[in-house]
Amino acid sequence: MQFKDIIGQHESKMRLLHSFKEGRLAHAIMLLGPEGSGNLPLALAFAQYIHCAQRNEEDSCGVCPSCKRHASLQHPDIHFSFPFFNKPKAEGGDKTNSGNYASEWRAALLETPYMGIEHWRTSITKENKVLQLSVAEADFIVKRLSLKSHDGGYKFLILWLPEYLSVPTANKLLKTLEEPPENTIFIFVSSNSERILSTILSRVQTLVIPKLSDDTVREGLLQQGVAAQVAEGITHYVDGNWWRAQLLAHSEDPNMFFSTQFIDWMRMCYTKDVAKIVSWSDEMHKLSREDQKEFLMYALDQVRQNLILNYAGKSLARMNAQEQQFSEKFSAFINDRNAESLMELISDAFYDINGNAYSKMVLSDLSFKVHYQLRS
Repeated sequence: MQFKDIIGQHESKMRLLHSFKEGRLAHAIMLLGPEGSGNLPLALAFAQYIHCAQRNEEDSCGVCPSCKRHASLQHPDIHFSFPFFNKPKAEGGDKTNSGNYASEWRAALLETPYMGIEHWRTSITKENKVLQLSVAEADFIVKRLSLKSHDGGYKFLILWLPEYLSVPTANKLLKTLEEPPENTIFIFVSSNSERILSTILSRVQTLVIPKLSDDTVREGLLQQGVAAQVAEGITHYVDGNWWRAQLLAHSEDPNMFFSTQFIDWMRMCYTKDVAKIVSWSDEMHKLSREDQKEFLMYALDQVRQNLILNYAGKSLARMNAQEQQFSEKFSAFINDRNAESLMELISDAFYDINGNAYSKMVLSDLSFKVHYQLRS
């Protein structure tokens, strides 16, 4: 990963580069930014830049042996740690650690370094298993970092989502974090500082990675050949999340971000058309679980945007032309009496489907409950 491959985030790139050039590189860095902002790609590009044998002022060369090993995620001096679930029997009878998921992690990261936790979860399990960074993982990290550098330069430990560190795991890492082996750099990549233990936060230098602007996302989509109208709609929906923008840009759904489905669904819910609701639930059941969850996230956003439209007007609501046309009349049915209940119902359905509940039953039940809320 080179800096030039990262969408936007010019200021964050420059701050990382200046810290290295000016000899102010901390041994523990926290790249804190929302999902899809590019904090993990920045970590990868920064490690590649430092290892590069022919780097220039602003980027790695991309062609030297070190860069080629980084490109395939096989550089011996870069180590990864990430949340996982315990396997019944880890290889060799040892406790599960990130090494048991090395091939899956490499495949997911090569697909996209902008991925979120749900994409990673579905990459390694079809069940709703709890992901963690275990005490065994802390031992695994310490063991790897105790090894000498393969190329005699810096060693990196990129720890994705330190908010999954438990207290015992963090305590195991503290000594190594405070007194790391020579030329060892920790890069923590986080999306939620409120869930990170204070013992970790107090020992790292935090660089806040901002959410991508709408202009940056729109321009990035246009450069990929996405039609202007489609790019505009995707941009409004993803709210700075490049990972979700890529999902929608490459979606096979002709209605893109489910706007037509949502409009039809609200109409059948309002009229309580049982036959249509059952048929709609059957069709939604045929979609992948991830697509079903994407639709519910879209529906949740539309409830929120209609509430904003109802009380604050068009200037603050994030809607495309099709959504605005429908919501001119529909927004009157989303108000302070039912908005909270609607969002709770949709959120509950999301978590039920995420937990492998039978989606046809979940969505039909949700539809009837939405009917009563709209009629209230």
